[in-house]
Amino acid sequence: MAARQLRPPDPDDWFAEPALTRRSGDDSAAAVEGDTDDDWPEAVKASSSSWPGRSARQLTTKRIAIAGVCALALLLLGLAAAGLFSGGRSHPAAPAPATSAPATASAPAATSVRPPARTLKPGDQGAQVRALQRALASLGYAPGKIDGSYGPATQKAVRAYQRASRLTADGLLGPKTLAALTKTLAGSG
Repeated sequence: MAARQLRPPDPDDWFAEPALTRRSGDDSAAAVEGDTDDDWPEAVKASSSSWPGRSARQLTTKRIAIAGVCALALLLLGLAAAGLFSGGRSHPAAPAPATSAPATASAPAATSVRPPARTLKPGDQGAQVRALQRALASLGYAPGKIDGSYGPATQKAVRAYQRASRLTADGLLGPKTLAALTKTLAGSG
């Protein structure tokens, strides 16, 4: 049988069928117009494999990649709408301003609230811790139950007070925090 070669399909002609061409030196007319029933499946197979990027696997991979990019874009849009990318840090719970109802209601009692007489740390217990808890509560910081135990809630309230007073927020009632607390209580009473 004569050697035949397929011409590459014209990408602009969608309805063209692959045409058989002669090789140089091939004079037989059968090479072009011969027995096309035998050559048709080979021509289709050769033409479909000669188009780069058109295999089913490649199309599936592209579709998966596109779907992944779309899903990622939707996820990022959802997170942005939820305010995750709002910038800045989260705002700590600030004490109630002096004009709020709790501070106004406790203003007469603020004159009788005294700060603790010594420095304190988590784990301490007793009357000095109760004095600290009352002082924090009178300033609008929630130390939890006033039970005389320097626990996590009291430590959290001390940290909030320290942040508001521009001190190191370590949750300890050290000398600087005690001095600032004493000054704040004297100014509010």
